[in-house]
Amino acid sequence: MAKTSDSNNQRKIKTAAEELFQKHGIKRVTVEEISARAGVSKMTFYKYFPNKKELVKFLWQAMVDSGLEKLEQVEKSEMTFPQKIQALLKMKEEGVSQMGNQYAREYLEFVPEVQEFYNQMFTLSMTKFMDFIRQAQEKGEVRKSLRPEFFLAAIRKLMELAQDEQLVALYQNYTDFALEVNNFMYYGIMPLPGSESK
Repeated sequence: MAKTSDSNNQRKIKTAAEELFQKHGIKRVTVEEISARAGVSKMTFYKYFPNKKELVKFLWQAMVDSGLEKLEQVEKSEMTFPQKIQALLKMKEEGVSQMGNQYAREYLEFVPEVQEFYNQMFTLSMTKFMDFIRQAQEKGEVRKSLRPEFFLAAIRKLMELAQDEQLVALYQNYTDFALEVNNFMYYGIMPLPGSESK
């Protein structure tokens, strides 16, 4: 019975944190606010997470695990490669939209505080994604001259762009900007499939 209670409390903390981060971002939200929103004491919070940083890592790990699971489902599907890319972009769009503007904006700002953990997550995600690209190359769906290492380096550079305040300011909100970066990564300057060229 205690295990169920523990699991429920952890789930309540996770849900409360996600809701508060989506609304206010990571920085402004305190452990006290998360605990109050979850309906648990601070002592209960600290039973599961030594601090807010560890909670953020827990949430990010859950996002990565979910994303890798979806990537595997897409990879095994009968869709064409362009359809798979569209499905992955839709998944990314939903994820960024759910995070909310402030949370998405502070995501990369928070990375230096958990750099080693972030590097591990990034390496795991990109290893799986590079396997996805290589399999597409073997099937002739992606040009064989494209080196996965180049693609990975391009992703890193695009992530650096995500911290350019002047560039971000050109967009209505950070979510739109993040989606622009993703669309550019996969489609370059070509019109998106299903959209009209202007």
